[in-house]
Amino acid sequence: MTLTDIILKNANQGDIQREAGLEFRFFAKGQASVRYVGRIRGSGRRVAISLGRYPKLKLAEARELGREKRRLCDAGIDPRVVREARAAEDQKLLGPLVEQYLESLPENRPRTISDKRATLTLALRDLAKRPVRRITRSDIARLMDAYNDKRAARRKLFSYLSHFLSWCQDRDLVQDNVCRQIRPPKPVEPRDRVLTDDELAAVMNLQGSAWGTMLQFILLTGMRGGEVCKMRLEELDLRRGVWNVPRATMKQGKPHAVPLSNAARKIIKLQLEQNGEVWGPYVFGVGSRGERPYNGRSNGIEEVRRLTETTGWAGHDCRRTSITIMQRLGIPREIRARITGHALPRDGASAYEHYDFKKETQEGVEKLADELERIKQSKPVV
Repeated sequence: MTLTDIILKNANQGDIQREAGLEFRFFAKGQASVRYVGRIRGSGRRVAISLGRYPKLKLAEARELGREKRRLCDAGIDPRVVREARAAEDQKLLGPLVEQYLESLPENRPRTISDKRATLTLALRDLAKRPVRRITRSDIARLMDAYNDKRAARRKLFSYLSHFLSWCQDRDLVQDNVCRQIRPPKPVEPRDRVLTDDELAAVMNLQGSAWGTMLQFILLTGMRGGEVCKMRLEELDLRRGVWNVPRATMKQGKPHAVPLSNAARKIIKLQLEQNGEVWGPYVFGVGSRGERPYNGRSNGIEEVRRLTETTGWAGHDCRRTSITIMQRLGIPREIRARITGHALPRDGASAYEHYDFKKETQEGVEKLADELERIKQSKPVV
């Protein structure tokens, strides 16, 4: 008999209605459990598999599910085995798989893995409980749309997602890498902004701003903002004037000894005095006792630009400005790289050259500090 919604809605408790292998067993008026009942070709084994409940499961949906089960039975396949396999696939959720993916990247630098974890966790927070095989091209496109106003972050996210989905594809967790089905974001032009002397003077004269103080330290050392944020007290040797940055903090994944000028040491000493004796491990820490590294760069740069009445520059531009000033002062490129932790090109001779350039790098940061002080004093404090 061909069933209709009228027949099913009028069915009473205890009624059973059937159509082409579908079976509706009514436990209340108009409400039934739905299952497919059939036999597997070849073995003749009887199959009864639950499909859902009517009317939540619509008649048209029940028919489509029934046709699928019947095709499997006609092909000699037990639909229960297929359902169990699909259920197992559905347990491979996006969130846990991202963690497995990150743990399988020993060749990546710790800083890279940390950045991938932060980027992917934030972007995929609403999809973390979605089975990875159900991630679609439109899901990726919507994620990209959310980063339209952050071009560099958008391109980085796309790269990380594509690599993750390729990892899943290699392990037969997904059939296709859907990132390859959409147009990748365009490359972002590298920034070349350096601060003017007026802007430098305004930043170096600034007081009462946490990020402003850290930017002054960045200008004096040429280090990256993320590295300064994670500076720990145990890494400092103020007597020798060295900040020993561990490999986990450095972008290059190698430990780096940063020479500190007298001006840079003064900033650290004042910060430690301000922190007091009961303080956490991070010099520029946040929280009740500085137990976490500083994490307010976005709001901090807005505050600094407002207080200095400047616009159009970012925190990382201070590192570029610092290196540019050293270049202007005639400090050799090799010394600049050893001060700031930039990678140097390697050749055959580099394996035999082990001079540490401590004297030259210390002289370099003192020359940099003197120049910044000259610029600072050349402009009146606003």
